[in-house]
Amino acid sequence: MKSKTSCADCNTPLSKEKFYIYTDGRYSTYCKPCNSKRSLNWKKNNRILVKEHGLKHMNTEKSFINATIGRIFKPSVMYPKKERSYQRKGWVPEATKSEIYAELLLHIELMKEKFPETDGRICRYCEKPWTYIRSGNKPGNINVKRTNFSMDRFDTNVTYKIGNIVFCCNGCNALKNGSTKEMWIKFLEIDKEINQTKEKA
Repeated sequence: MKSKTSCADCNTPLSKEKFYIYTDGRYSTYCKPCNSKRSLNWKKNNRILVKEHGLKHMNTEKSFINATIGRIFKPSVMYPKKERSYQRKGWVPEATKSEIYAELLLHIELMKEKFPETDGRICRYCEKPWTYIRSGNKPGNINVKRTNFSMDRFDTNVTYKIGNIVFCCNGCNALKNGSTKEMWIKFLEIDKEINQTKEKA
C-alpha cells in the first residue's frame, strides 16, 4: 500500500482526513474526490450489474418495510398539493417510526400464535402471507403487487397512530380503501334485509 498521505490516482499529498478509513484501520489508496470519481465511472460502466443489485436489495424484507413505513412520513404525503380538481387528504402520523416497527413485531407475534406453522408475515385481513416484490429501474419506481406488504389505517377518519394501524397486503388495503365502520354496519344491515327478502320469497 502506498503512503497514506499520497493519492494513488492524482498523486497529491494530502492529510489523512482526506482519505476514507476502513473498519480494520487501513486508509483508502485514493483520496475522497478521486474515490468518488472512480465510483461514478464504475457505475457508468456496469449499469446492468448496478441495476440487478439495486433490484435485489429493493426486494428484501428490510428494504421493503423501511420504504413502506418511511413513505407515510414524506412531506408530499403528509401535506399533499391540490391534484387537478380535487384535494387529496394528507395524514400526519401520530406514531413514530420506532413505534410502528414495534407494532409490526407485535403483529408478527400475534400471527405466529394464530398460525404456528408460519413466520407471522401474514395479512391481518385475508390471513395469507404477504410478499416484498418490487420492480423498476430504481427504488422509487415501483410496480405494485397485490400480495405485497402494506399498512392500513383501520379507521379511515383517523391518522396513523397506535391502535389504528393494520399490517396487511396491498390487495386487501385496496379493497377496504376509504370505507368506514359506519359503511360496514350499513352493508351488514343491507345483507340482513336481502336475506330476509329471500326467505319471504
